[in-house]
Amino acid sequence: MSALSSCPEFQPMPDQIGALQGKFNLSYHIPYAAQAAKEVGLAGKRVIEVGGSLPVEFVKEHLGVKQWTAVEELDYYRNTIGPQRNCAPLDYTFTKPLSDATPKDLENNEYLLLDGAVENSPTGLDGQFDVVFSIACFEHLSRMPLALLAMFRLLKPGGMAFSMFSPIWSSHDGHHIPTIIDSAGQKFVFNKNSPISPWEHLLCTPSQLYQRLLKKTDSTAAEEIVYYTYHSPRLNRLFSEDYLRYFAISPFKVCKVVPTFNFNPPKELQAELERYHPGNKYFANNGFLTVLQRPL
Repeated sequence: MSALSSCPEFQPMPDQIGALQGKFNLSYHIPYAAQAAKEVGLAGKRVIEVGGSLPVEFVKEHLGVKQWTAVEELDYYRNTIGPQRNCAPLDYTFTKPLSDATPKDLENNEYLLLDGAVENSPTGLDGQFDVVFSIACFEHLSRMPLALLAMFRLLKPGGMAFSMFSPIWSSHDGHHIPTIIDSAGQKFVFNKNSPISPWEHLLCTPSQLYQRLLKKTDSTAAEEIVYYTYHSPRLNRLFSEDYLRYFAISPFKVCKVVPTFNFNPPKELQAELERYHPGNKYFANNGFLTVLQRPL
């Protein structure tokens, strides 16, 4: 992983993407990493991954970075249900708590896994990174302004931040419920056979949704779904407009913010959503591709 900046950027062919997904048991991660390499460059750089921990072997063999630091809130996985409870980060040996990390750790470790929230990054790591890389995370950040400020100070002047994230709260499946299995063996997956109709979470109160869910599943599963939809701290429940405002008023230069995975609500539903949520009108995009820069 002592790659030079002259190393080629990670740009796999479609068949290579599939092979890498199978080899590392990943999905969207591979094309998103390729997109990041295209947008901001990864080869030969110090990268801090926010809200994720790509496998060491993938990072070392394919991305060509100088050093990779992954920042994960590991309690997110310990305290959830379903398949995520046993996902990759809990199989890794994390190096230390984020709050204890020092620049010396970056010099001595080609790969670090630090346990903590990015907004709690110690000031000793300020200006240590060339790139912030974050995928499928921003919808979970509960302190967005503070998190953006932390990413800004972690970057060197001229450093770039890349993020692709979805589903956000204002999208059709923004409830983002974990996989839930009810007493009858029904398995609910948020983006495959969700018991919540598109945008229904935005048009119901918690008790209204609970009442509707009782027609589809048992009371225990219904309560679990309502909890994860409206009350769990694992989502920030920000609308598209919230992200756009937060980016605009951050100290970053906004280089690119592109809506992703659009799914347009019918005209009548769009009007209903706007009535329920005055001041918001972007309900089609499932997320954003974002490129930010710390000015020189």
